[in-house]
Amino acid sequence: MLWLAAFGFLIALALFPVSYRITRVISLALVFAVWLGLISIVWRQRLLRYGLLGITLLAAVFLALPSRGSPPTETLRADYIAGLLRYEGVRYYWGGETARGIDCSGLVRRGLIDALLRCGLRTLDAGLVRQAIGFWWHDCTASALGEQHRSLTVHVLDTPSVNALDYSKVLPGDLAVTTGGVHVMAYLGNHRWIEADPGAGRVITVAAPSRDNSWFHGPMNIVRWSILQ
Repeated sequence: MLWLAAFGFLIALALFPVSYRITRVISLALVFAVWLGLISIVWRQRLLRYGLLGITLLAAVFLALPSRGSPPTETLRADYIAGLLRYEGVRYYWGGETARGIDCSGLVRRGLIDALLRCGLRTLDAGLVRQAIGFWWHDCTASALGEQHRSLTVHVLDTPSVNALDYSKVLPGDLAVTTGGVHVMAYLGNHRWIEADPGAGRVITVAAPSRDNSWFHGPMNIVRWSILQ
């Protein structure tokens, strides 16, 4: 009964789109509790016991492995763009960072977390997986991204608007942060941007120049993820 209660609570947290430090701590604790509880439940069944213990050992050894070095930037950049596009159409939810609801900073962070995980597992690079976990653990706002918080991003240029941007100086995956730090968008390439737009109520892609989207008319700070530099 305790195991079922822990499992149900873990599912409820996973379905809730907003993540805080306390919910992340509780989620990690529940993951360990559910996994250890599952091992204890099947302990008398030798095959299942050894299988679950083996998976636990393999996961621990993998996460402890050293990084294999920086992946090809273009490969990670392509994974990032694909990660962003998977959230197209997801409803806007302030503070959200899942497919059940997401906001502007949650979108650009979640796309990178997914890209790091996918690239890390595909290449068996534990360093990338640890970076993905780090990005998930340390939340950051649009304002923090524009201010190069924790050196996560680097400044590229300032522009009077996205419509007036010199596109020869930006790369897919670059971020446009409003000077007030209230909104962030990600560049997809070919003058296309993706954003979790509170006005539209969902994640949308917009081609520049745009006459109707108000975010395309104000001054922006263009930054680049340090890992994509």
